[in-house]
Amino acid sequence: MTKLTTPSGFIDDAVAFDADRIAYVVADSSTKAELHVVVLSTKAEQVVDIAPVSLHPLSITLVAQRAFVVGETDGGKQIAAMVDLVDRGKQKPAGTILYKVPAATHITLLEKQGRIAVHRVTLLSTSTKHEIEILAIDSGKRIGAVRTIELGVGDVEKQLDFRVNHWSEGWTKAHGIKGGDWDKKENQRSPDTEATYDMVNAKLVDRKKIDDLFEQRKRYQALADANGKLDFVRVGWDNKSLQAWRGGKLNKLELEQALPTYDIKSLQGVVTPDAVWVAAKVDPVNADAVARKKADAEYLDIFRAQPDGKANRKVRVLAAGLRHRFGVMGADRFYLLERNQSMERGGKSLTVYRLQ
Repeated sequence: MTKLTTPSGFIDDAVAFDADRIAYVVADSSTKAELHVVVLSTKAEQVVDIAPVSLHPLSITLVAQRAFVVGETDGGKQIAAMVDLVDRGKQKPAGTILYKVPAATHITLLEKQGRIAVHRVTLLSTSTKHEIEILAIDSGKRIGAVRTIELGVGDVEKQLDFRVNHWSEGWTKAHGIKGGDWDKKENQRSPDTEATYDMVNAKLVDRKKIDDLFEQRKRYQALADANGKLDFVRVGWDNKSLQAWRGGKLNKLELEQALPTYDIKSLQGVVTPDAVWVAAKVDPVNADAVARKKADAEYLDIFRAQPDGKANRKVRVLAAGLRHRFGVMGADRFYLLERNQSMERGGKSLTVYRLQ
């Protein structure tokens, strides 16, 4: 276990990691934003100033000896920059900004593709314009043409006869319903299909038949609420179960402990390539505790699901009167950011745990 604290300010929500490093930001909301990179095996620490990038970092990604920082402006837009972590002399000390990404609605680092997706939304008089620009991760330079799509009432692109329901992959893919095509031979319109509009290549792909309209509508509602994600954990439609979604598909998820034991508002989930993690805090006055006339201890329980969807409890952390932000670091590590009681942003300490 490694516990990180700060004597002043607070540890912000943005946390990154790689095989042996964790990166976090110490901020104060007004003038300070320091990026701390700690080598877990040696405890060696590097600190660089990222205030020139943003005083409110939203995400950090370690890219070898650089860090890609996405921050929020006062107006709610996102900005980003690639920061060098290597001291290259007086002219280029550690913390030098290699390039910046101007303000946009969303800025997403697509690690697998080695690209940056920049999504800009413009409200027009009768429609909404979505614009996607792809940048090279090494240089920040544009790759290919800027692509746009305009959506009218109901998020419909009229020429394509395509209604957008949700987005993924840094808003480079729009998922929705494609209107059926007119079949001259049959003299009728074919059924609507699910489809994806690839913004980068400007074409419709992955058209699929809708076999169960009720299932499709429920699935699309969950995906529309996921804010651009296809991998997430949510409370089921019955408010009595959990759902794990991977690649936009619903998977089974069952906690080892009964879900009513926990405070539903405390649930946090992370879907990784090979596992599903859940953090949940015990409700001290859950129904069983009330029946026993004895409050339960306030533990934060950490679960990791097996391939069959059964999530076994791996760790219990005493959390009486505390709130935590939960995150996962690889296959066997997770972190807890202890929240300040008076703030929804950041916290007092950051603790890294490793499963035994």
